[in-house]
Parts: sequence; C-alpha cells; structure tokens
Amino acid sequence: MPMERNKALVQTIQKIPVFNGLSPSQGKKVLGLCVPKILQGGDTLCARGTPSDAMYILVSGQLGIITEDGLRVATLKPVTTVGEMGMVTRQTRSASVVAVDKSNILIIEKGPFDLLLRTDPDIQLKVLRNIIEILSGKIVNDNVRIRDHLLEKVRGENQIIENKQKIKIALDLLEENSNMTREEAKTQIDEKMISMSMRILVVDDEPPIRKFLKDVLSSYEVVEAGDGLEALKQVEVAKPHLVITDIRMPKMDGYELRARLNETHPEMPVLALSGYVGAEDVEGHGFDGFVDKPVNLEEFRKVVEEALVKEDD
Repeated sequence: MPMERNKALVQTIQKIPVFNGLSPSQGKKVLGLCVPKILQGGDTLCARGTPSDAMYILVSGQLGIITEDGLRVATLKPVTTVGEMGMVTRQTRSASVVAVDKSNILIIEKGPFDLLLRTDPDIQLKVLRNIIEILSGKIVNDNVRIRDHLLEKVRGENQIIENKQKIKIALDLLEENSNMTREEAKTQIDEKMISMSMRILVVDDEPPIRKFLKDVLSSYEVVEAGDGLEALKQVEVAKPHLVITDIRMPKMDGYELRARLNETHPEMPVLALSGYVGAEDVEGHGFDGFVDKPVNLEEFRKVVEEALVKEDD
C-alpha cells in the first residue's frame, strides 16, 4: 500500500469515534487489521440476525440500513463505521446493511481486534472509553427522542380534545338556532370532513408493500389497487389527490398507467415507486417524482408532501 494512502487511511481511522484519541502508531496497528472489500450497488454487507463477528469502515460510497420489512431507515455516508457496538455487546445484527452504490469497505474481524485489545492495554483503554461515551450519548439522544415523541403525542391529544369541544359547541349552537337536529348537523359535518381529507391511491401488486405505505400514510385517506387497470377503476370511483404507483406490475405497468392518467387527468400528480428501475429510467414518462425501494421514510414523506402541494397549486 503506498505510503501516502497508508497515512491518509490512518488519519481516517483516527477520526472514527470508536478510535478517537489513538496515536498515529496505534492507528497503524488498527489499519494492519483491515481487509479491503469493494461492494457493488445492491450487494449485502451483513444480514439481520447474523453474529456480529466484524466491524466495517465505509471509506467511499453509500450504505443502506434495511429493516426486516425491507425498509431503508438510514443511509450511511463516509467516513463511518458499522457493527462496532455489536462486536462489544456480542448481540446479533439488528438490521441488514446493503450497498446503495459502489462502496469501498475496510473490514476488521472480531478475533484479530480482540487480540489487539488484549495485547495493547493503552488501545484497549481508549477504545473502551470511547464506546462508553458513544453508548452514553445514544442513551441521551434516545431519551430526547422519547421526550419529544411524548410531547408531540400530548399536543396531538390536546388538539383532538379541543376540536371535539369546538364541534360540540358548534352542534349545540346549530341545534339552538336552526331547524336542523343535532344528528343531522353531525352527519353533514362528518361528510364535509371526509370530502376535505387528502386521498392517495397506492398501486402495487405486492399486498405487504401496499399495507406498509398505507400505515406510513395514516394521516391521509389511502385507497389501494393491485395493478394499473384496477387503479383506473379506482380513479373513476373517487378521484385521488395523488397516485403512487409501482412500475413493474401485471396487466398494466406504471408507465402505461401514467400515460392513461395523463390523457384523462393531466393535472393529477403521479409518483413512481420501484426497486428495479432508477429515477433516470422513469424520466420522460411524466412522473412527478420517484421513490426508491426499499423506501427511505424521511425522503418518501417529503416527496409525497411536495406532490400534494403541487396538486393544490
């Protein structure tokens, strides 16, 4: 390995939180354990449920963290590590890690790493101290997230209570000041609320994907279709504000569905969803956005919100 590249990799290792504080000579010892590996997009680095027998350093490229349901919950970028905590806690891997695109990885096996810690007490002390700090920070961050979640939940519950009180007052006033009965007024309000809610049509030939997207989009009214033909029928029954369609489906694929909707409802936004084609493949087909499988929740919600805003304009 060329000296300059060797030096750069040592400096990279020293910047990794678990190796914080290591001297250049200690960084070289860690580098000596590293085995290089190149992953292509879609390759699996490690699978959920397997032993944590190695840690990985992402030098270039991107890695996706994939849950049991096939959901990409995070995208990792250089320089970062994967699996170092599992080597210490000896827990099995809680998620799968796949390459999003071509990625250069350095692998440190557990056996040689444990031997290095046993034979160099100073490295062992620094690494264990770093791990304690990382775990402590994780606990603090988790507590903050839990607190924020609870606060948001309380705000939401208070808003629901407040809205119910407002509706009760409105119903009382209507009953007192008009010929409309309370039940008639409530029925009209319910019908108006339904008509005001955003309707999203999810089109995918895989029922688990439809269910997952319906759960993610729980704040909207979601209807489903298993292919393009079924989707066209749904559109005629109740026009949606947004269509999210898979590309590869039987009977009628996403490309043809987009073309047919463009003829009958050119103003209707349509998002493409696929794990087999990329954003560049759907360009020129009139889609208003692209969602990659496995779905990144944060990006997915953002694309949906942008499409609905466009529909309102």
